[in-house]
Amino acid sequence: MPRRAQASLQYRICRSADVAPGESRKFMMPIRGADEECFVVNYGGHYYAYVNRCRHVPIPMDWVDNQFFGEQGRYLVCQTHNAYYQPDSGECVAGPPGTCGKSLYRVPLEVRDETIYARPPLDEFDD
Repeated sequence: MPRRAQASLQYRICRSADVAPGESRKFMMPIRGADEECFVVNYGGHYYAYVNRCRHVPIPMDWVDNQFFGEQGRYLVCQTHNAYYQPDSGECVAGPPGTCGKSLYRVPLEVRDETIYARPPLDEFDD
């Protein structure tokens, strides 16, 4: 599918009320022809979404299903690699060598009529 057509696709994820502050929700979305697991978080009343893939080694970040926030809710944490990511930017701020400074793959979101919609990211994955 051409990039222009991909950019216009939107997928309904959930109602915004279904993701309370400090909570997350996983969803599947086709990205470049393959279904990818993604997640949306509510951080400070704002919604952010990422592909569920640690930047240290490309495996899912949640070993307890749908748990991405650390114990104090300040960071998204890869439970396998102990990498810490900023919830609003996806940037890694602590973790294994070579991971800091990298960012999670962002999934573009739009909240409309109290519903969260996602679009496939157009950025290439480098892992």
